[in-house]
Amino acid sequence: MNRREFLLLVWTKFLRPVLFIFVMVFSIKFLIDLFNESNFDNFINIGKLIILILLIYISVYFLNIFIELIREKIISILPSSIKRILLILSEIINYKLPFIIGAIIYHYWFEDKPLAIALTLIVLSSKITYLTKSKKENESQPQ
Repeated sequence: MNRREFLLLVWTKFLRPVLFIFVMVFSIKFLIDLFNESNFDNFINIGKLIILILLIYISVYFLNIFIELIREKIISILPSSIKRILLILSEIINYKLPFIIGAIIYHYWFEDKPLAIALTLIVLSSKITYLTKSKKENESQPQ
């Protein structure tokens, strides 16, 4: 077992569940404290926000499934030359997207919108992680 496998094992078996438990405990404690302050409007607003986030998450999940089904059917019909062009275009977009997201972050910085900056930073970091992982996987495969 090398260091990477060990750290992945420690993260998946110990640190992530402990972190999840702490987040849940502090979230429940926050909601109980908010309810005990008898400020019921804030409690209802947070409940509405949680329901809205869950609805958005569920709709994005099902939309992703629907798009994947349509994408597979459409790509299976296309000739191989078009598939190759689409593959090249998707690679170009994958490498240009972090720069575009960086420009959006720069714009939000001058608009003074920290929430938008935080959300786009999350998207940017996930995109960069995807690019580095796929590049490593491509390098490990024999040609």
